[in-house]
Amino acid sequence: MKRIIYILLLAMGMATVAPMVSIVENTASAVYAADARAKAQAQREKERAKRQKEREKAKAKAAKEREKAAAQKKKEQAKAAAQKKKDRDRAKAQQAKAKSNTKAQANAKTKASSKPQLTAAEEKAAYMAQVAAIDKANAKAQAYNERDIAHRLGFWGLVGYSNLFTSGIRYEEAVGLGFKNKDKGFVGGGLGIGYQLRYKQFLFTTGLEFTSYNSIMGLSNTPEGHVMRTFGMNPYPNTMKYTYDFSSVNDQIVSGFAQIPLLFGMELKKVPLFWQAGVKVGMGVMGISKLKGNMTTTIKDEELIVDLEKMYSHALVTDEKLSRPSSSVKFGINVAASAEIGMYLDPWIKSSAKVRVSLFADYGFLNALSYKAPAGAQDLPMQLAVPGESPLDFKINSALQTTSAADAKVNPFLVGAKIAVWFDLPRKNKQLREYPKAPTPRMGVYMYDENSALALGGVAVEITNTETGKTMQKNTNRQGILQGRFAPGTYRISATKNGYYPSDTILKTVEVFDFDTLRLPLERIPAPIIYTLCMNIYDAETKTPIEATVRLTAQQDTVALYTAQSSDDGFIETPLTEGTYIAHLTGQGYMPKDDTLHFVRDTFDLYMQHIKEGIKVKIENLFFATNKTYILPQSEQAMSDLANFLTENQGVTIHITGHTDAVGTDEANQILSEGRANAVKADLVKRGIAAERITTEGKGEKEPVANNDTEEGRALNRRVEFTITGTAGEDIEQVF
Repeated sequence: MKRIIYILLLAMGMATVAPMVSIVENTASAVYAADARAKAQAQREKERAKRQKEREKAKAKAAKEREKAAAQKKKEQAKAAAQKKKDRDRAKAQQAKAKSNTKAQANAKTKASSKPQLTAAEEKAAYMAQVAAIDKANAKAQAYNERDIAHRLGFWGLVGYSNLFTSGIRYEEAVGLGFKNKDKGFVGGGLGIGYQLRYKQFLFTTGLEFTSYNSIMGLSNTPEGHVMRTFGMNPYPNTMKYTYDFSSVNDQIVSGFAQIPLLFGMELKKVPLFWQAGVKVGMGVMGISKLKGNMTTTIKDEELIVDLEKMYSHALVTDEKLSRPSSSVKFGINVAASAEIGMYLDPWIKSSAKVRVSLFADYGFLNALSYKAPAGAQDLPMQLAVPGESPLDFKINSALQTTSAADAKVNPFLVGAKIAVWFDLPRKNKQLREYPKAPTPRMGVYMYDENSALALGGVAVEITNTETGKTMQKNTNRQGILQGRFAPGTYRISATKNGYYPSDTILKTVEVFDFDTLRLPLERIPAPIIYTLCMNIYDAETKTPIEATVRLTAQQDTVALYTAQSSDDGFIETPLTEGTYIAHLTGQGYMPKDDTLHFVRDTFDLYMQHIKEGIKVKIENLFFATNKTYILPQSEQAMSDLANFLTENQGVTIHITGHTDAVGTDEANQILSEGRANAVKADLVKRGIAAERITTEGKGEKEPVANNDTEEGRALNRRVEFTITGTAGEDIEQVF
């Protein structure tokens, strides 16, 4: 029993002590929290004071820097003012010096005028420079005066059939009445004023044009008419039905556009015709619509045997005329494609005016309607009365002002006749400059080797006056030139030099200064012929002798040294010295061929390929700029020969293939080979060969014919070939 009492007392003591301990703990926590807050507040105040001190320090530093910058600016301004004064003083000094130099130059010019006459070369150079400058200026002035160009101002008028092609009006969706529209077209036209530029045969026309696109839009409904209302009399049901039928309903729309034409074309020369095409860009400036038509009202009643018509009671009226005041329609931007073809009457009308008559067509390919629903817009042009109102009390609007036209599209169209009158603006030509007076007559002689074109010095030139008989003999200098001043008259000139044939006698008349020095060639006496060149010409396939023409030229030269026709056995011989030559072979029905001959004392066997489909030929002596598709001028003979071959053989078609060496990437070589093949084709087309006779291909480095490890092999791989792809069954003629 005591134990139980002790346990109860202990439990009661613990229950009393626990709340007291909790109160003490809470009190201690509150004290600690207050102390922490006080410390945090003190820290914040300390940091705030520190930041304030830093801001004040920064302000003081900024003020000091501003004062320093102001002092520096003031110093620079003072320095700039001093420099400006110094520049002014220097400019004054330079001006004074320039004035002094001008005076000195004038004095020097006066002294120069008293100097001895210029030498012949100096006199010629000075005069030629003056003439060249005048020639250049006069050539430009003459080209400017003779340019085939005209600036024109004019006006025009046009009239024809017009229509506003309208689509996208959704009458069928409006209250189920089934209205449909149909464009009928109307008369349209316009007036314009503008500017025209003619350069040679080409035309450019622009200006400002006001064009009216007009249309009549027919509106139709269902054949049964429209039942909109029913009536009845109590106790009878609503068996009386009002039916409205619309007939001959037309919406006449008149639009106006201010347009800027941009037309390009050409005037033909051989026939008095011209054409132009382009666009006309405009903005709508006017839009008027008026709706007209008839409405017939009929009452149908299930209780009656016949329909009620022509009964002017119960709001029944037949053949009511539909008409309301005109309403406006807003049009926006119109971009129309325009084409024109016509005749100019200049050959028959001899006047300053240029009269043009033509047929034209304009079609607006953008939506020109700028739709904006008006207040109280309706679903249909004829919005029937609602129940409870008079059957005849309905509104009429333009078809393009209804809500059913919210997505409508309008494409203006005008086709018809046009007459234009143009006036050429006056042209202001440039004046040509006059040439200065020629100096005292002089004469120069230039002697040169006829074969090498090199100057010949030490040539004895004899000049004789044919009137006085006075003779003068002078030798040319190292440059092959002699000059002298001669009195006006006629002179006989001849020349001699060891190793050359004497020159023919030439008459030279000296009237004014001869600026083009007389050029006299001397022919070298040839050395004796030592060897004989022999050539056999064979068919490449049959190895039989053929007849062919051989033209021999020196290497890197186009002047023929020897030309001959082979005999029946294909044999040709000619005397010739040792050296390297090019044999140009041509023959009837054979491909032209160039062979390089290193002649000492040899007999050459040359083979020619008969022309037929599938034959592949390398174009010899064809040169391009390095890594480019530009054909160099020294390829002229090769391209001329190929063009002549295709011209004389109209049935032949070819396939051109370009090849490169292995230097560079595959892609770059492929592009280069294609470009070179296309360049050869373009050159042939310029020479009159039809493009459809030529196809091209590039194979890059894919088909080498030699080793790419050597320069010689790479040179052989860089080539352009052509293959005969067709002869059209024609006889092949070869004309070199």
